[in-house]
Amino acid sequence: MTAPPGGRDDPRLSVRGLRVVLPDGRVVIDEMSLDVAPGEVVVLLGGSGAGKSTFARVLFERDELDRAGFDVVAGQVVMDHGQLGLVPQRGALFDHLDVRGNLELAMRYAPPGGDARPGGADDVDAGEGAAARWLERVGLDRALAAPGTAVTRLSGGQAQRVAVARVLASRRRLLFLDEPSVGLDPHRVRMLARLIREQVRALGISAIVVTHDVALAAGVADRLFLLSLEHRRLEQLFAGGGDGDGDVATPDATWPGPVDDPARPVDDATRGRWMIALEKALLDHLEAHGARRADGGAAAPRRRAPGRGRAAEPLIAPFRVAGTALALAPAQLLRRPGDFAQVGRRVLAQTLLRPLLFYGVVSVLIGYTVLYVISKVGGAGVRPDALIRQIGGAYVVALAPALAAVLFVAASGSATNAWLGSMGLTRQTVALEALGVDSRAYLWAPAWVALGVAFLAVAALFALGMIVGGLLVCRQYHVPGAWDLLTADLFDPRPERIRYALRAGFLAWIYGWGIAADVVAKGSAAKPEADAVTRGMTASVVACTLWVVAWELTTVLVVLR
Repeated sequence: MTAPPGGRDDPRLSVRGLRVVLPDGRVVIDEMSLDVAPGEVVVLLGGSGAGKSTFARVLFERDELDRAGFDVVAGQVVMDHGQLGLVPQRGALFDHLDVRGNLELAMRYAPPGGDARPGGADDVDAGEGAAARWLERVGLDRALAAPGTAVTRLSGGQAQRVAVARVLASRRRLLFLDEPSVGLDPHRVRMLARLIREQVRALGISAIVVTHDVALAAGVADRLFLLSLEHRRLEQLFAGGGDGDGDVATPDATWPGPVDDPARPVDDATRGRWMIALEKALLDHLEAHGARRADGGAAAPRRRAPGRGRAAEPLIAPFRVAGTALALAPAQLLRRPGDFAQVGRRVLAQTLLRPLLFYGVVSVLIGYTVLYVISKVGGAGVRPDALIRQIGGAYVVALAPALAAVLFVAASGSATNAWLGSMGLTRQTVALEALGVDSRAYLWAPAWVALGVAFLAVAALFALGMIVGGLLVCRQYHVPGAWDLLTADLFDPRPERIRYALRAGFLAWIYGWGIAADVVAKGSAAKPEADAVTRGMTASVVACTLWVVAWELTTVLVVLR
C-alpha cells in the first residue's frame, strides 16, 4: 500500500476506543479506533445500521447525541474542530442563499491563515470572482456564481460539487464526506472520485469518505475500512502483505491505492479487478452479518427514561431561545449585518409580506362581523347606531391582539417553523455549524427578531383592518364621525379606558416575542424524520394558543379586578 503523504505521526484525526451506546442500551460502535494522516483519504464502508452515520454525529453533533440519550465514551479523540469540514448527504446547500451566497458564507467564516484557496496562499477570498473561482475548481460553470442562482435549480451532481466547493472554500483541512455519491449516476460518481483526489493533492488536505458505493470507495481510497456489523469496530480491508499488482485481488493482498486518481492512472483491467474484489468483500460480510442487530460488544445497561429535566425541555426551550437571541442579536447585527439581514429578510418575507393580503382580508371581515353583531344585540327599541357610539373602538382594543396572535402562529409561525425544521431535517444546520457558524447567532437571533417585528406589524395591520370593517358598518348605519369614534380607544382613550389600551399594547408585545421564541425553539429542535417537522408546527400552534389564553385570562383579572 502506498503510504499517505505526511505519514501518520501527526494525524489530522485520531480516535481511540470509541464506544457509542443507543438510548435503549444497544451498542452501535464498540472500541473503534482510527487515524487519518495529512494528505490521506480514508473510506469507511459498512451495511445499514453499522454505525457510519453515528460516527459522523459523534464528530459533528456530539451535544445532540447527549440530549437524545446516547452514551458516548472515547479513550481519546484528537481533532481540531476548526479544521473539520462536512459535506452531508445530497450536499445540504443552504436554501435561503443562492449558490454564490453559499460559497461566500463559507469564506467569511473560514479560519484565518492556511492556503486552501483557489489561487494558493496569495489569492484573496473576497470579491465577486472568488465564488466563481471555487466553482471552476470543482469543474462547474462560473456562471452559476451569478447573483440569484437558486440552489434548487442545481442537479444532484452539481449540488454535490457546490457542497464540496463550499467546504473547500471554508479552508478546512480534514473533510468528512457523508454518502457524497447518493443520487449520482456512475459517470458522475467517477467524476466525483477524481475531484476528491485532485483537491486532496492540490490543497494538501485529508478526507474521510463514508459510502455504500463501491465505485466511489475504490476510486478515492488510500485505505479502506469496514465498520463491522459483527464486532462493531473498524476492520481494514486489503491490509495484508500480498501483491496488489497480481492477477487476482485476494483478501490478503495489499490495496494499491485509489484507482481513479488522475495523478496515478490505473488501467481498466486493474481497476475492474479491484472493484470486483472490494464488492465481494463487502457483500460477503453483509451476507454473513447483515441481519445482526446493533447489539455487539459487552452488554450495556438500559438507560433510564427521560427525567423531569428532559420532560420540561419544551417549556424551558422558548425562554432559553429568547434569552440567547436577545444576548446574541446586537453583536451579530454589528459584526455580521449582511448575514443578519439575509435571514431576517427570509423570515419577514414568509411571515409578513406573503400573507399580508390574507391578514388584511380576514381582519376586515372580522371587524365588520363583530361590530355588526354588536349592533344587533340591543333588542327592540335600541338603535344600532346608538350601540355603536357606545362601544366605539373597544372591540378592536379587546380582540385584535388575541385574534392576530392566533392567526399569526397558525400561518406565519408555521411557515418559519417548517423552514427551520427543514434545515435541521436536511442537515443544513449541521453543515452550518461545520463551517464554524454559530447557528444560534446566525439563525436564532435574526429569526427571533424578525418574527417579533412581523407580529407587531401584523397586530397593527389587524387592528387597522378591524377598524376598516367597523367603518363599513358605520357607513351602513350612517354614523357620523366614524373614524374618530372607532380610533379614540386606541389613540386618545378616555381616562377610564386607558388601562384597556395599555393592556392591548402589553399583550401585543408579549405575544410577539413569546410566539417568536416558541417558533424558533420548536423549529430548531432536532428533526430525526420528516414527521417531526409537522409535529413541531402543531406543538407550536398549541403552545402559543395556550400562551395567548393564559395572558388573556391573567390580564382580564388584573384590569377588571
